Amino acid sequence: MDGAFIDNLVIFFALVYYAVLVIVYVLRAYELTELEWKMSPMFSALLIPFAILWVLNFFFGNDSGRLIAGLPIILYLVYDLWYRAITQKKPHHHPDRWPVGLIVYAILLFIGSIGLNWYGYLVSDFHGSVLVGAFFVMIGSFGYYQYRYNKRKKSA
Repeated sequence: MDGAFIDNLVIFFALVYYAVLVIVYVLRAYELTELEWKMSPMFSALLIPFAILWVLNFFFGNDSGRLIAGLPIILYLVYDLWYRAITQKKPHHHPDRWPVGLIVYAILLFIGSIGLNWYGYLVSDFHGSVLVGAFFVMIGSFGYYQYRYNKRKKSA
């Protein structure tokens, strides 16, 4: 298997990851929690291609930068699987006091996303720029969700 093929698959699944997060934040903005909850298996399933591609990068001798850049997204998706799917915690998006698990979740989300962006730059400047753009679209959708939440909170 060619290293460029593996890289292209990682970039593809990184874009899928960002797209799913955008959809999740838009669903949250419109309070479609049940539909968001139904999307959780699809989000958790992203662990499979990222883990397989990381192992392929390892066995095909791609540089250590790709291994290091790919690991945070795997750690985040494993934590996400445990935090949301295995423990079956009902999402509570705006607690008055954030529990440690939610803080770890948010930190791993950002570290995993930064790792994907870094991976993109290891492949090429173009791929890195595309992933950074997708990251900011995802952050923008999160901002939209926060805006709608704060607007509802003020009117209530």
